[in-house]
Amino acid sequence: MFNGVYFRQVIKSNIKLLIIFTAALSVFMAMMIYVFTPETVESLKNLKGSTMGKMTGEITLVNFIANSFYAGNAIIFPMAYSIAVGNRLIAEKVDKGGMAGLLATPMTRNQVSGTGGLYFVISLTFMFSVIASVGIISSRIFQPDALEIKKFVMLNVGMLLYHLLISGICFFASCVFNTSRHSLMIGAGLPLFFFITHILVLLSENLSYLKYVTANTLFDSEAILDGKGYGIKFAAMGISALVLYVVGIMRFKRKDLPL
Repeated sequence: MFNGVYFRQVIKSNIKLLIIFTAALSVFMAMMIYVFTPETVESLKNLKGSTMGKMTGEITLVNFIANSFYAGNAIIFPMAYSIAVGNRLIAEKVDKGGMAGLLATPMTRNQVSGTGGLYFVISLTFMFSVIASVGIISSRIFQPDALEIKKFVMLNVGMLLYHLLISGICFFASCVFNTSRHSLMIGAGLPLFFFITHILVLLSENLSYLKYVTANTLFDSEAILDGKGYGIKFAAMGISALVLYVVGIMRFKRKDLPL
């Protein structure tokens, strides 16, 4: 299920996208930590009657990051990366005819999909490892002793698991469908639906029931900051991601291809 030559080719095809998204998120992370000043804290305290005020609670550096960076940029940017790469790994190659060339080599379908899936997981792990490292280093420089490292690391682990789930959806859709159009209907449509639904839940208590139809609920930053109640949600995201990847690979092996 793995081919080293093809793995290097996949890296070469996607490395620019990975670097751009990782660099952008790293800059945002450093900026968030840098702007956490007494003035920022005071302005947040004055927002306690607003949505941000309700989300913020006790204002610490890790809480500030959780309710700003991990509530927005850390969701949207990696999601865009997953949508683009997920479609590119399988469906786009089938759609544009490149898959015929790959399968004309000694590579099997399992090697093509398995190698692509492995790259997907490794690239997202790399992305959040860099982001976490930048956050810790930036806090040591700009906000010494202000960052609760354990909670911060768990935020990154949780967000990584969330995006492995999102990437699993994108990868599964790419393996199932033979055209980019149909692949993106699910691979892009479902993650965007989750995100928009999550925003609606945050904006209106009357729509709180919608939290049961969005995967974003599984990334529970409040539970992580409290230090309890997030283990089952982490497990659910990890298991769901694994199932989506495995079923996607199995489906790609068995389906008819318009080669």
